[in-house]
Amino acid sequence: MIKKIIIGIIGISLLIINICYGQPADKLYVATNGNDSWTGKLSEPNAEKTDGPFATLIKAKNYIFENRPNRHALPNTNPLRPIYVLIRGGIYYLDKPIVFRGGSYGDSGTDEYPITYMAYPGEEPIISGGKKITASWKPYKGEILVCTIPEVKEGKLYFRQLSVNGGRQKRARIPYDGFLEIEKREDAVADSAFRYKEGDFKKWHNLNDVEVVWNHSWSTTRHIVYEVDEKNRIVRCINQPDANYPIAGCIYVPRHRYYIENVFEGLQHPGDWYLDRNDGKLYYWPIDNIDINNIENQEIIIPVLDQLVNFTHGAQNIDIIGLTFQDTRWNLSEIGYDGRSSSIGPAAINFEYVRHITLKDNCIRNVGADALNLTGFGNKIIGNKIYSTGRGGIITKNFEEEPNTFLYNHIYNLGIVYPQCNAISVGYGGGVIGHNLIHDIPYTGIGIGINWPPSLTPWQPAKRESQQQELIIEFNEIYNIMQKLNDGAAIFTHNNNVTVRNNLIHDVFALEDGSPGWGIYTGCNTTNALFENNIVYRTDETVHIWKQNKNVTLVNNILVDGGFNEKKSNTSYGKGQVYYQGLDELDHHVNVIFNKNIVYYTNPNAILFRVNNMRSAPWISDYNVLFWTEGSILNDSGVCKGPGINSFKDWREHGFDRHSIIADPLFVNPKNDNYTLKDDSPAFKIGFEPIDLSSVGLRAREEPVGPKGKNK
Repeated sequence: MIKKIIIGIIGISLLIINICYGQPADKLYVATNGNDSWTGKLSEPNAEKTDGPFATLIKAKNYIFENRPNRHALPNTNPLRPIYVLIRGGIYYLDKPIVFRGGSYGDSGTDEYPITYMAYPGEEPIISGGKKITASWKPYKGEILVCTIPEVKEGKLYFRQLSVNGGRQKRARIPYDGFLEIEKREDAVADSAFRYKEGDFKKWHNLNDVEVVWNHSWSTTRHIVYEVDEKNRIVRCINQPDANYPIAGCIYVPRHRYYIENVFEGLQHPGDWYLDRNDGKLYYWPIDNIDINNIENQEIIIPVLDQLVNFTHGAQNIDIIGLTFQDTRWNLSEIGYDGRSSSIGPAAINFEYVRHITLKDNCIRNVGADALNLTGFGNKIIGNKIYSTGRGGIITKNFEEEPNTFLYNHIYNLGIVYPQCNAISVGYGGGVIGHNLIHDIPYTGIGIGINWPPSLTPWQPAKRESQQQELIIEFNEIYNIMQKLNDGAAIFTHNNNVTVRNNLIHDVFALEDGSPGWGIYTGCNTTNALFENNIVYRTDETVHIWKQNKNVTLVNNILVDGGFNEKKSNTSYGKGQVYYQGLDELDHHVNVIFNKNIVYYTNPNAILFRVNNMRSAPWISDYNVLFWTEGSILNDSGVCKGPGINSFKDWREHGFDRHSIIADPLFVNPKNDNYTLKDDSPAFKIGFEPIDLSSVGLRAREEPVGPKGKNK
């Protein structure tokens, strides 16, 4: 009976494919037991094994190209109808990236008749840029296993990433979590050398393969060790000429942190692995759910490609649905990584000046750099799961009027190699970023453009100074941000024409003793921006208005417990609710308005409003509801800070918040993060509108995000 039901579901799914465009569609099939010499028109091999599905996606793509010159349809079929390539479950190992081209190349569909590559109903195909390890494993010591990979020993292969049954494993490091520290800045004895604390460093096995990874507030660098002087406790690394961030070179980091990676002696926990390139031996401590007696049958994969898919030459009208993409590598130069983005490898899936491409219900995981890099317009990235990336999630750029949309994606656990990343990064243009669930990110959740002067960041490409296309960021749920770096936010804006509304943001805490993590950060030159109906709670600071903002309005937001992180020892920075800042008196804001918001905080040491110079103060701050559970906003000193300001009375004497209400806003249950207002809330007296969170993030989506099927 169950088999009949499954067959019925598949039949209905294929029928839907046939009728969804009002007419039958051409169908091709790909399967791991297929053959590229077959026709590809059968979903499984026939009994005689003389025909059946193709074996590879590249063959299916090329077949469409070869039989559809000048966008004609397959032979003996309607010349104008959609084409579906249905991919059976299993792992498809690529030997080169799949390239979809536009123009006269014929890989593209049309607006009315797209080409769709999708999972066969009920199954989960996996597209891998790796290769399975087939070497024989032997016991080494304790729970650790070892195998020999001849290509590594011969110098033909090296890898820095390993996955087992779809899960990324941890490259051996010291310490296992967290960081080591040098005692003071002066212990950075040269740009590429430092003095370590007693016991923190040794002449490890294969010392010249050991990497030292440094945190520099909003960036990291990776240095390759060449010498350890144990007598003087000096580690010397290969020099990085003109490095952006020399060791301990960032003045914004009071404590200089590092960890040691690719060190054999760090192999101490389940999931740890280490590759000895000299003798070709791979050491692995299997995770608990792995049967070590059946280790050869596990999917132990190393990446060999930098990229999986490249849409180029203006590719258009291609839909990718229900696939899993995984296993691209990250590389390291002979001198390490000096913090330049240009030295990071390509995204796993790249879109080069494309239009009307749809990625829906896919999964991208275990990749070496970014998951997606999209340049183009009218594209849709919907319902995808993105995690375990070397750097960020999605990068988007758009120079045309038709927006891109990014909806209902689940993005988490990024930046494993390069933590200076955004879950979604908008380089140029606008679009809609809505209903995404973003969490456990080492740096920023959603980051929008940056206009640093070229003199300050000559290594970065020039950015467009204004976004003519409106950017809307709405109904996203963003939490556990800034886990490894400083000076970032859940939503970090630059440029202009931005609307940020109805987002739920919480638990944004940067590393202690550095620049804070903010819920909302309006960075340099944020212009013509509206922030409304957002709820932000538990952060270092809820809002930071920084550097030459113009025409920025914050209205009808709920801001709770900025300064919540008691680990911040620097109580003068990162303990506030709203901070207005400019670099100097000439660096001022224009028409910044803070009206009809609720600000509520519980930390007895926290600050309500801070301004570092009066030209960076808001033009208007009024008709807000303000409440401090542990003190008196009206009577206590230190509630507000700025030149000539040390109290709320001083703040009001400068013309701010004279009509604001100092009272409990009466949330339903703030201890359990329910910030719904009771019916008798004083906020309604100032015209505050209730904020509905019922559809924020993925809450309104009826089906799970990502692929729906299982492996065949």
